[in-house]
Amino acid sequence: MSSILGSSLSVVSLLDRAIGALSRTDTAALNEVLTDCSRAEIPNSQEEFSRAVTQQAAFEKVLEQTRRNLSVLGGEENSFRYGRGRGRKA
Repeated sequence: MSSILGSSLSVVSLLDRAIGALSRTDTAALNEVLTDCSRAEIPNSQEEFSRAVTQQAAFEKVLEQTRRNLSVLGGEENSFRYGRGRGRKA
């Protein structure tokens, strides 16, 4: 476990780890990230803040894609058909 009690973590690092855990479907790593969130620190520089905003946008896209994947796997999107709805007339 990479958690170190008492030290703070950068938001960029946490977002990067969360994106990696979701992309690998690594629930143990994602749980570790969630545990570490309480130790996140505010970005100290403009560059780090900019990276955090970029990572946040990427994280939101990964979460949305994960939601879609789970919906499809759970049968919630019955009308899903690969290749349809892309401007072609059937």
